[in-house]
Amino acid sequence: MSYEFFTGASCSLLLLAAARIGISRNRHSGSTWLLVLVCGAMFYLLRPLLNVTHPALDLLLALPVMVTPAAFWLFTHALCSESQDFPHWGWWLIAADITIDLASHLNLHPAFYVLAQPLKLVLIGAGLSTLLQQLHSDLVAERRQLRIALLIAIGGYMLIVVFAEFAFSYHKVPRGVPMLHVVLVSMLTFAASLWLLALSPRALEESLPPTGEAAAETAQETEEPAKLDQPQRLLLEKLQAHMNNGGYRHTGLTIRELAAQLDAREHVLRVLINRHLGYRNFNEYLNQFRIDEASRRLADPDEAHLPILTIVLDIGYRSLSPFNAAFKRRHECTPTEYRRERLPE
Repeated sequence: MSYEFFTGASCSLLLLAAARIGISRNRHSGSTWLLVLVCGAMFYLLRPLLNVTHPALDLLLALPVMVTPAAFWLFTHALCSESQDFPHWGWWLIAADITIDLASHLNLHPAFYVLAQPLKLVLIGAGLSTLLQQLHSDLVAERRQLRIALLIAIGGYMLIVVFAEFAFSYHKVPRGVPMLHVVLVSMLTFAASLWLLALSPRALEESLPPTGEAAAETAQETEEPAKLDQPQRLLLEKLQAHMNNGGYRHTGLTIRELAAQLDAREHVLRVLINRHLGYRNFNEYLNQFRIDEASRRLADPDEAHLPILTIVLDIGYRSLSPFNAAFKRRHECTPTEYRRERLPE
């Protein structure tokens, strides 16, 4: 009875979270994948209690569970990747995982089950890697907290569950493990629901990028940022002067190092760049200055002899790859094409 009680409590909390996410689904990119993730967790908990014997109905209940690792990765990408497209190879990996998992569920061959487990781990690992990327550069406080919570609680627990399921498929499940599992899930869902519904109800809205229509509405309704007090004005002036003098050229510059250079507190500088200058990621802020300088130098006849890599290293990048990606987002062409258009032979 205790197992059923904790399962019911967890599903009730997940249902509340799903309703909360569903309300803002059309306004924020990535909410749909979070909704799929929550539904997958709910069906995962309910399936053992339902004891469905009809193959078609059992498959229908299993499908949300099958797509949960993929939904986790897709949600973390929408959360952290600053409007960059999901990689094409990722879709192929997700398709392979769902296909093999489906074949395993239909018992087509025992090998499919063995293949399905590593693929699940790969997808979950990709999601965890996405959460870790540029974590320190994230300027949105709510999103950093959400990243850490997903990284430690959700992603970590999903890894444990996949490992445990694989191990216990060949060994008898120790007594008490199912009960321990459902109690831990109840604690996680309670903590997540308490945070999203009560302690920080705007966490998702602040963390997820808005959809096109929502962004347009926000742009029309956006109020002017709060006025800066005297210390903030002085810090802003100091920051602008430092960057205009080439402070962005320091290779591998982090916001912690920049705060030290300005003799400022890191969290104060984060808030200033995020809320008063409008940047959600510190690297985006640096890219503004770096791409501006690169664009000028690529169009300068006096520097036409310089290799692009030399300019890239001069302005603070470690390699061509991140520069090319940032440059193409700004100009919708490669640096070589940009130079060729502005310096015809």
